[in-house]
Amino acid sequence: MKKIGIITYYWPPAGGPGVQRWLKLSKYLAKEGVELHVVTVDADKATYPLRDEGLLDEVHPNITVHRTNTSEKFGAYKKVTGKKSVPFSGFSGEEAKLSLMQKIARFARGNFFVPDARKGWNAHAYEAALKIVKTHGVRHWITTSPPHSTQLIGLKLQKNLGIQWIADFRDPWTDIYYYRKFYPTALTRWYEKGLERRVFSSCDALISVSSSWSCLYEEKGGLPKGSVHTLTNGFDPEDFRSLKPQRPEVFTLLYAGTLAAQYPVSELVEALNTLNFPMHIKVVGSWDGKSAEDLAGAGDHIEVTFEEYVPKAALNQKLLNCHMMLFLLPNVASATGHIPGKLFDYLGAGNPILGLGPTAGDAASIIHEAGAGQCFDYADKAAIAQYVQRKYEDGAPRTDASRISEYARDAQAKRLLTEILK
Repeated sequence: MKKIGIITYYWPPAGGPGVQRWLKLSKYLAKEGVELHVVTVDADKATYPLRDEGLLDEVHPNITVHRTNTSEKFGAYKKVTGKKSVPFSGFSGEEAKLSLMQKIARFARGNFFVPDARKGWNAHAYEAALKIVKTHGVRHWITTSPPHSTQLIGLKLQKNLGIQWIADFRDPWTDIYYYRKFYPTALTRWYEKGLERRVFSSCDALISVSSSWSCLYEEKGGLPKGSVHTLTNGFDPEDFRSLKPQRPEVFTLLYAGTLAAQYPVSELVEALNTLNFPMHIKVVGSWDGKSAEDLAGAGDHIEVTFEEYVPKAALNQKLLNCHMMLFLLPNVASATGHIPGKLFDYLGAGNPILGLGPTAGDAASIIHEAGAGQCFDYADKAAIAQYVQRKYEDGAPRTDASRISEYARDAQAKRLLTEILK
């Protein structure tokens, strides 16, 4: 029996997309007979932007979860900003205009808590992993980030114990689209890129979620071409197996997830304003003030509603109960390799996708190859309007599920075992 340890900050009852990747992969690894040990933070002491208690029911019973103490500094952030909660990724949830104190808080986060404010968890997680190695003989370890400080735990385990270390990156480190919004100084950027390069070049295996980012990591780490494993996010077929679509009468366009200022929805609104049939735009998740202002520019024939994060099980039903799903990528150069996890839940739900972002990017290729919809440049307003009009007229038929089987979590877990965790 193979024994694998997973070190992840985000684990149920944490909510949001960050928890889904290894919650689902571990479920199917356990079904394959793997002995799994998950090291995570004590939920009562963690700083999660979101909680979803229902996800606790999805943890496979054969997985042993080890929860640890933590020593984080988010209390100072809350005092400076006056906020009761920790920030979302991409700074969704913030107002259209930042206050001076918010800017100071960002600067402090970007320069005094490198690589991130959750690094206070590292010492506790390392001690837990050390005990598991000695007690259970676990020699294969996976660290997943963000938070990218988690990768430094794997680096230390490898150096001190000689374990096999696989570094999994759900998002880029210094190339994430909002990195500069932390106002990092030149010294901070130099230091953090050094940490990043050391992780890339030291781990025994490196996993990326997109082929473009795999190439980026190979270049930054000085690694041979083709050496980084690309394992995209995916969907769990069991999430949708017992659900049935219940579409409303009004044509409904659903967006799920983070909506931040880097997603220029104003051009989408202009495109939809040229149409003349009733429409409902639903935003479910988190959003910033600028995006809310832009969506407020929708015409009288368009109803726009906002709903804060809902449990994953409820979100799955909402994905089915619409006519079209809106998929947005940040309007930045690095978005070419960006494939958010929600894309695969969109694929699993089976309604057509309207994608906005790099038309030659990895996400656009997946949408095209799966026959799941179309992707347009933000500025291509005429084509966007024509596509939505066509889907309205043809009833927005559901997509062919047979073309997305490679993205099912069970298939990905088997690939992980045979190709990466040899």
